[in-house]
Amino acid sequence: MVPAPHSRPRRRARRVAATIAAAAAFAAAFAFAFATTVQADPLSVVNALRAKGCAKLPAVGTPVRRDKDLDRVASELARDDRLGTAIAKTNYPAETSTSFHVKGSREDPVVQKVLADRYCAAINDARYVELGAYQKGDETWIVLARRQPEAPVLDPAAAAHRVLALVNDARSVARKCGRDDFAPAAPLSRSDTLTAAAAAHALDMAAHRKLDHTGSDGSSSGERVTRTGYVWRAVGENIASGQKDADAVVAAWLESPGHCATLMGPYFTEMGVAFSYAPGANPGIYWAQEFAAPR
Repeated sequence: MVPAPHSRPRRRARRVAATIAAAAAFAAAFAFAFATTVQADPLSVVNALRAKGCAKLPAVGTPVRRDKDLDRVASELARDDRLGTAIAKTNYPAETSTSFHVKGSREDPVVQKVLADRYCAAINDARYVELGAYQKGDETWIVLARRQPEAPVLDPAAAAHRVLALVNDARSVARKCGRDDFAPAAPLSRSDTLTAAAAAHALDMAAHRKLDHTGSDGSSSGERVTRTGYVWRAVGENIASGQKDADAVVAAWLESPGHCATLMGPYFTEMGVAFSYAPGANPGIYWAQEFAAPR
């Protein structure tokens, strides 16, 4: 019997098709195995350690959540930035933070072992509630942090009144500012003009996210007070950032030798203070306090 024409080429085509299908199935299986082996999930790894504990340390028991802003921080870390610099670049309002770098593998078990062996205490720290991560090649950068709590909305007049009261309480007793001793000083009066100068500088610092006695236009505190029409024979300035209320900012000034010395200056008779918010920034509030004595 004469074979039907083209019957052999059809069998070859079937074998070729079967070979291609088998190769495709193998490639898909390999790709799946590769993906499930090396694609580490930092969130799952960290939360597993927070759930079960590690290095004989108890588990904190609460998971962290993924945060896209912290992902950006982790990405900046991969550029060889320090954690503080990376946070500042992204404006993440960190109250507290820490970071980890794992190199050599992106497999979950490997990453988990490195974290458990080296960073167990930090991972099981209840202060951290958010996580960011960035992965490249065989490296993983992880950041844990907590955001600063939302600052209470302050009433400018009430805050200024409270600062003045606290300052006058401080001036009423002898005080040591660093190495310098100060006798009690007379109470200060509130000045609307000095308050206006303080408000302008606080707003300027908040707008430029910069704590500095020099204004964005190059002005000094004396020049800014003069612009308001105040004619002075003595002038001084305290500034601060991050303090959420009047009590906190006065406490910070008293703890700083230079600011404390200005606050206790016996040659000043009037004061003005103001603050300005910097939404979305860290720090999110800037303070300016102007002291003077009229000529």
